[in-house]
Amino acid sequence: MTEPEPNSYWAATAGPEPEGVTRLARDRAVEVAVIGGGYTGLAAAYRLAGTHGIEACVLEARSIGWGASGRNGGFAMLSIGKLTLQERIARWGLDVARRVVRIGIEACETVREVVAKEQIACDQEPDGWINVAHRPELVPVLKARRELYRDRFDYHEIEFLDRDALAQDGWLRGPVAHGAIRYRATFGLHPLKYVRGLAAAVLRRGGSVHHHSPVVGWRRDGGGHVLATPGGTVRARRVVMATNGYTPERLHPYFAGRTMPAASNIVVTRPLTEAEWREVGMRTTQVYTDTRTLVHYWRRLPDGRMLFGGRAGVINTPARLATRRAWLEGRMAALCPALAGVGSEFFWHGNVCMPYDRMPHVGTVEGDPTVAYALAYTGSGVAMATYCGGLAGDLAAGVEVPRDTPLTAVEIPRFPLPVLRRAYLAGAYLVYGARDRWG
Repeated sequence: MTEPEPNSYWAATAGPEPEGVTRLARDRAVEVAVIGGGYTGLAAAYRLAGTHGIEACVLEARSIGWGASGRNGGFAMLSIGKLTLQERIARWGLDVARRVVRIGIEACETVREVVAKEQIACDQEPDGWINVAHRPELVPVLKARRELYRDRFDYHEIEFLDRDALAQDGWLRGPVAHGAIRYRATFGLHPLKYVRGLAAAVLRRGGSVHHHSPVVGWRRDGGGHVLATPGGTVRARRVVMATNGYTPERLHPYFAGRTMPAASNIVVTRPLTEAEWREVGMRTTQVYTDTRTLVHYWRRLPDGRMLFGGRAGVINTPARLATRRAWLEGRMAALCPALAGVGSEFFWHGNVCMPYDRMPHVGTVEGDPTVAYALAYTGSGVAMATYCGGLAGDLAAGVEVPRDTPLTAVEIPRFPLPVLRRAYLAGAYLVYGARDRWG
């Protein structure tokens, strides 16, 4: 059964898709075809058209931004992957680990620059990401992380906030606000307005964007590729795969077993009163996460609503989704007791994309440099998908990209026994959930 459009706050407030986005209704021949109309695919097409002067044809199975690009919390974050700073140093050495941190900052700047250059009205918020210690014993961990960033990574746009500062300075109060670190190079935005703004920018530069045009067949024909959709066939010399947590398993053999979709869930409340916000203690519209492995994330929206999200769930039946909605509302109330009983006006879920090595990847298919890809942002894709999509666009243009980090130097690995990925995920939820609560 086809998944319906998400009942999201973003969809209710984004307005229409850009003019010029159409269904593919004829056969076409182009230099580059892009599969996926989210941040990655549109950023690739934007780079191809705007930098390299190459027309790209974007093919999206549903509406523009229907996947994670229109469902996420709207956090343009410097975060890359799920490895700790210590794990990065141990695996790659300090120089490469430092370069990865710089790429995260560059990715946020890329979003900022595109929004400004293309005048995308996406409700961009002031800079700041507050990472909150959800248990008191994690406060020293955050302090050590701040010092590691400063001393070994030369990143100083980070500060520690103790429990009193969180409450008194209008960041957050409540039973799980024990302390926090605040990063400056992160900001919130309206994710669906942003992805639609990217689509409009591609169209202005001569690219084509087709919604409701799923690729249902892919074959080689001589030196090119033939992509079949219900409305027509696209012949292309090169292809960019940009489907992230919605990557089809059977469309191209290379991508089978290399990604694991994991559900993230979001609720949005009614507009809260100023008295309620005073009780919550959040005077800022900067973005928040906690220190859980199965992270909770939240933000105050421009119209005074609370957005709250978290990772959970393997089966998406109506009953299971109702349980997850109630669970999220309960987690929100545990964070902010003033919100107990407020409930939610919106609830939706979507797939983030988890790779086996917990890092995003940009590259070309082994043995076929005419197929480029950018995938696996581990739930932090607003900035990284924009950045990596640009790199995939470079590769599709035949332009080499730096190979100085695992982001581009290592191909995306295949999961061992990929048929067991759902079992891996269910087990991870149990283990990490217990660790987050008691470990």
